[in-house]
Amino acid sequence: MIKLGYYLHKTPSGKLIVKISGKKPPKLGSRVVDSRGNLLGIVTDVIGPVSSPYAVIKPLTATLSLNQLEEVYVKPARGG
Repeated sequence: MIKLGYYLHKTPSGKLIVKISGKKPPKLGSRVVDSRGNLLGIVTDVIGPVSSPYAVIKPLTATLSLNQLEEVYVKPARGG
């Protein structure tokens, strides 16, 4: 797993906003997991300034239990 950043909040439309902590933003469609490896959702957009980007995550379920500033990770694609 590769650290993506820190969970900040859920938008009114249900998307998750993550502050990206690395220098390289994730690819769109990347799978996002929590520290236990549970699949949270898919990266649908990267927003904000280049120097301080945020990832927009489409959750796979409406009932997620994430704490603010909890670390989240990108799970590499299988076979690649």
